[in-house]
Amino acid sequence: MGNFQGLDVVSGKESQVAFPSEKKATILVFISAKCPCSASHEVLLKDLSSEYKEFAFFGVHSNSDEDQETTKKHFSETQLPFPVLQDQKNFLANKLGALKTPHAFVLNNNGEVIYHGGVTDSHVGPSAKRHFLKDVLEDLRAGKAPRHKEGRALGCYIQREED
Repeated sequence: MGNFQGLDVVSGKESQVAFPSEKKATILVFISAKCPCSASHEVLLKDLSSEYKEFAFFGVHSNSDEDQETTKKHFSETQLPFPVLQDQKNFLANKLGALKTPHAFVLNNNGEVIYHGGVTDSHVGPSAKRHFLKDVLEDLRAGKAPRHKEGRALGCYIQREED
């Protein structure tokens, strides 16, 4: 995947996902302002981004049925410690094949997807038995290949813009 620029839905500032990156890997997580499955994973995502500072985290907002005001309000209140980029015309969602929220993608420093799928194995993050994204980050931190290449993404479907 090439570089991507987008506006942070909270600050309105331009943010860039760039390759190669000085971080170990880049994590893009498609999230929603109104999906309860997405919301239930926000604390986990905060914790992961704090624990794994050697990785670049970005939220990606692609839902065409969530207006700018609702989106900004939700993510302002949530206070995620990483940018949430507005995905205009579903460019990233279409390029990566993101279907639901939350749907995580881990990209290596060449911009190649090395994991995609759920953050966890549950619709409700705190009740998860398996933590796919955390497992992948642990493996990469240890210099190993990720034990998961993909995991089932559970959640609300990303509403695409109609042409």
